[in-house]
Amino acid sequence: MDRLRIPTKKTTQQEDTMKRLHSLSHLSRRDAMILGLGGMAAGSALLRPGSALAQQSLQWGSSSVGSTGYVIMEGLASITNRHSELRNASMATSGGAENMQLFREGIIQFGQTTSTDWLPAFEGRAPYPEPIEVHQMFAYTLFNCTPMVRADSDIRTIEDLVGRRVMPSPSGSSTAVLFEVLFEAAGILDDVNWTYGSWRETYDALRAGAVDCIPSLLTNGRPSPLMTELMALQEVRLLPISEELMAAAAAINGGARPGLIPAASIGAEGEDILTASFSGVLAVAPEVSEEVAYTVMTAIFDNLDEVHALGVQFADIAPEFGAANLVGGYPVHKGAARFFKERGLWQDGMVEAD
Repeated sequence: MDRLRIPTKKTTQQEDTMKRLHSLSHLSRRDAMILGLGGMAAGSALLRPGSALAQQSLQWGSSSVGSTGYVIMEGLASITNRHSELRNASMATSGGAENMQLFREGIIQFGQTTSTDWLPAFEGRAPYPEPIEVHQMFAYTLFNCTPMVRADSDIRTIEDLVGRRVMPSPSGSSTAVLFEVLFEAAGILDDVNWTYGSWRETYDALRAGAVDCIPSLLTNGRPSPLMTELMALQEVRLLPISEELMAAAAAINGGARPGLIPAASIGAEGEDILTASFSGVLAVAPEVSEEVAYTVMTAIFDNLDEVHALGVQFADIAPEFGAANLVGGYPVHKGAARFFKERGLWQDGMVEAD
């Protein structure tokens, strides 16, 4: 496989996106902190009086500051503020695994999760102490987190990782779950040396030669800033993934799915690259009413030009993508189900929540 090379042109897309989000936000940082600390009775002066939605204050759980999940959740909350009477704020978290716990504790009403989170959350598997019930809204992107090694490594296949050091980001994270499922499907789950750390520690470890394999970090073919930084300093190579391996992984956890990376989007040559991936899924607390959930759906999908203008991180957001990349067999909130049915997007395998 060709080595990955990054384009030489520098970009300020991330900075531009954050500026757009701040310009859209109807909530100050102080408002968000108040809501994040449980002060859900924050004032609703920005809402028009007399509406059934006018007193609704909703907290969104995102991810670490500056990450793709953080940017997307903050953007969607801001769009919903602008185009509805709901009052929304986004708070930084450690990502999908923590957000599932925050749903359980009643701290957030909306939040980013990934498709690999749903099986362990619903069954109470590690890292969750007991089953957690949340509902799906829509999928908002595809994360390509496939096994990656240094370009000068002698590792050519997943099977070559037997006895090697593998670091799939933080323990219990969506990516760690994907790696465990993928390696179980490959029959080598217990034959590698696992170690864990933050995304920064993970990428620094590969560059220093302290580990042999880490996940890539792309959003539907677009390298994250962290991966772009790594590729500028160290040539890397994605390990080949077969359709058969991904099918076996999906049989273990339905959130594991294949994703194609256009070679040109990462500065490589040749055909598109098949990667191990999972979708980002906006989740909602079951207690949220059908009217509120439906209002969030329409506020976002009826204003897609504005959503896409926020930055490249939002390029995948569309009703068709949102329905097609949900996790089959897990409940879809009644407000989201109503929206998809009205648009003719309801599919076999989708389950409407009670």
